[in-house]
Amino acid sequence: MRLNPTSFKGTNFIIAEYPQPSLRRVPNAPIREFDDALLSKTEEMLSIMYESKGVGLAAPQIGLNENVFVYNAFDSKRMARVVCNPQIIQYSPQVIVEEEGCLSLRSDECAGQVVRSAWIETEYQNELGQKVKRRLKDFEARVFQHEYDHLKGILCYDRFPPEDREAAQESINKLLGLYEDDDAETDPDESEFKNMLPRPLSGRYMPPLEVDEVKEKDDEAVKGSAGFGAGGGGFGAGGGKKIANKKKDPKKKQKVRDGKRSNDPRFKVSGKTAFANRK
Repeated sequence: MRLNPTSFKGTNFIIAEYPQPSLRRVPNAPIREFDDALLSKTEEMLSIMYESKGVGLAAPQIGLNENVFVYNAFDSKRMARVVCNPQIIQYSPQVIVEEEGCLSLRSDECAGQVVRSAWIETEYQNELGQKVKRRLKDFEARVFQHEYDHLKGILCYDRFPPEDREAAQESINKLLGLYEDDDAETDPDESEFKNMLPRPLSGRYMPPLEVDEVKEKDDEAVKGSAGFGAGGGGFGAGGGKKIANKKKDPKKKQKVRDGKRSNDPRFKVSGKTAFANRK
């Protein structure tokens, strides 16, 4: 199981782990003072986030029930965001299923599929108190939704399909066993859980696999190194080498389903693994 650092440089804050009550407590206090104390606090949050190799961190994750989180969904630290008093005004009907974990759940062994809107319309205040309206998409939208959940007392585990919850249960039990205080909060607020958007998966999503059946007119095959890490071709690399003057007669592309698959047409899969080592 992944271990979070027991201390961080330049701050007394540490990461709150499940089932600490700050992770479930709602509502969180709105940010009203946009002063040097807030700037200092959010800088410490960003520092903890980077040192933990995360992409986002909400105030409840450091034991503070305040309505603020920080995140950076990009490679440059110049793209870091401070989000105060956020609202998600609109969720796209299109959704994406990817794996998520959480620093507060020691993510390496407690990750699972989470469905998120492909884009969202947001309103919030930045660290200076300025009002911001942004439409976010793809990975940034997923990060924002994950951190927004924390301000509602929701953990990504609450969104896992039953199969992933069962797989993560051993790790959850370990965290419960490590918590020695008598104020553990294991479940989210009933109203917040009921109002979660998008709704959680009812079963693990398995995307269709597309396979080209090829009938070769000659004994010579098409040789190459394309594919995931195969022969140095890399993911999606077209490193194949075609033998001269050898033709192939492709048949119609067929879809092969691997296991159970949701028939919900909203779902699409981007191919990313969003939070496997995070939050």
